[in-house]
Amino acid sequence: MGLAQSTTLPAAAWRPWSARSRAEVAFFLGERTAADRIARRLFGRAIQPSRYAGLAGAPDDARVTVGVSGGRLYLEMYDPIAAAYCGYYYLYSKKSAVVLLNDGFWINVGRLGGGGLGLQMFYRQVRNAMRIGVDRMEAVAGRSDRENGYYSWPRYGWNARLPDSVRRQLPVPMKRCRTLLDLMVCREGRTWWRGHGVAVWVRFDLSPGSRSHCTLVECLRERIEASVAS
Repeated sequence: MGLAQSTTLPAAAWRPWSARSRAEVAFFLGERTAADRIARRLFGRAIQPSRYAGLAGAPDDARVTVGVSGGRLYLEMYDPIAAAYCGYYYLYSKKSAVVLLNDGFWINVGRLGGGGLGLQMFYRQVRNAMRIGVDRMEAVAGRSDRENGYYSWPRYGWNARLPDSVRRQLPVPMKRCRTLLDLMVCREGRTWWRGHGVAVWVRFDLSPGSRSHCTLVECLRERIEASVAS
């Protein structure tokens, strides 16, 4: 399940990147053998270096370094020229599921000027994770002066149960909402969460047809339609 690529879009329309990343990939010194061993345990096969770039959602001009940490695969992705973005990820098994943990993701919007880079990178990452066999992604959706994950991640399909402290504050029309995606499905809910949301542990279900994936595809469609209308 994915977003159909239309050949009728105007030339200036926003388009998702291809799934393949051409980012440069290297291994931490002496860790290639251990990384291959963990990959075989997780997926039944070693992973080609170029696939690690896709798993990190890396832009084509990025660099990705692969290693091991505490028995887990570790991916470090960054902008080697302007230091305008970076991401840190772990791959491991958790209760028979293969998990991709987002341990930190940062974009310097001031340097890049927006443009949907975060959405591009995440959609590339999701497609590669699904193809390789990852079951879900996990992260802390943070909120601070430098963090907007609490709002951006659920817009892209990440979900979590709403904390009791949040549910007690919900306006009457939203009292039935139990999860972040229940709240984000309507404009009023998104507006309320933008003003009152908190940091929360979130998951993205990589199962085909999952609510997470359907939400992401709809977000992409909205982004394309907005670019066409502008």
